[in-house]
Amino acid sequence: MHKRIDFHVHPFLVREMVQRYPDLARVARDVFKIGNNFQPLETLLLELDVAGLEQAVILPIDATTTRGTALYTNAQVAELCAMSPRLIGFASVDPLQPRADEELARAIETLGLRGLKLDPALQEFYPNERTLYPLYERASSLNIPIVFHAGLTWEPGARMRFGQPVYFEDVAADFPNLKIVLAHLAWPWVTEAVALALKYPNVYLDTSALYFDNPHDFLRFAMTQSVPLTVFERSLRHQLVFGSNYPRVEIKNMARAVRALGFSPECLDLIFRVNAQTLLGARGAA
Repeated sequence: MHKRIDFHVHPFLVREMVQRYPDLARVARDVFKIGNNFQPLETLLLELDVAGLEQAVILPIDATTTRGTALYTNAQVAELCAMSPRLIGFASVDPLQPRADEELARAIETLGLRGLKLDPALQEFYPNERTLYPLYERASSLNIPIVFHAGLTWEPGARMRFGQPVYFEDVAADFPNLKIVLAHLAWPWVTEAVALALKYPNVYLDTSALYFDNPHDFLRFAMTQSVPLTVFERSLRHQLVFGSNYPRVEIKNMARAVRALGFSPECLDLIFRVNAQTLLGARGAA
């Protein structure tokens, strides 16, 4: 059975992992700037339950060059996902390091991770830099999606300019078989991100955007006023996936906000279930 999935979850609060790797606490506070209390893994799973979801994609960030650390290593992601079949682990590699593509292949083929997360703002690269093309080629050959942070970022010192949608167009055009997810609707550049998705069928958007007020009002502004809801419902229904950005946003609150926008039941099923499964492909949810 295909399951409903949160495609954008960060594992920084999981107490069991912080107890095993105490430096994860410093990374969560100093790099990711998350102030919440650390919680047992069961709390995350209960968040999924309350939101009516079965699984979560776990996203790390390897910022070794720019921050001297990884916000979870690939091995730690695999270790966390081994604790529950409800977790789907993605890899991250430092694109500024040599042989990043080989590191990605090891993470997918040896650790069983199912996608790649990159954060241009935190890792300090423009997505269309040609030095990254071997990494994209490897991801394409592995048939895995890449989730890119796009738009505004809260991390101190991270520059928004790296996440502007215009820098993703070359990647979408030059790698038509590579599935690209622009996270956070690339806000504040929602219109530009939508334009990319309209032109390139390999570009997806996730809903994990909340930069003022509350999920309900923010998404209503971004997805009904900045861009009409009908554009998403009619033209991008197969290129939109649910993401919460937990723990910055509680999963149930983001899920409730998406469901309240006015999508048809068929479109909601695509957003929460079918499109995520398409992105995961043959390596999809268990």
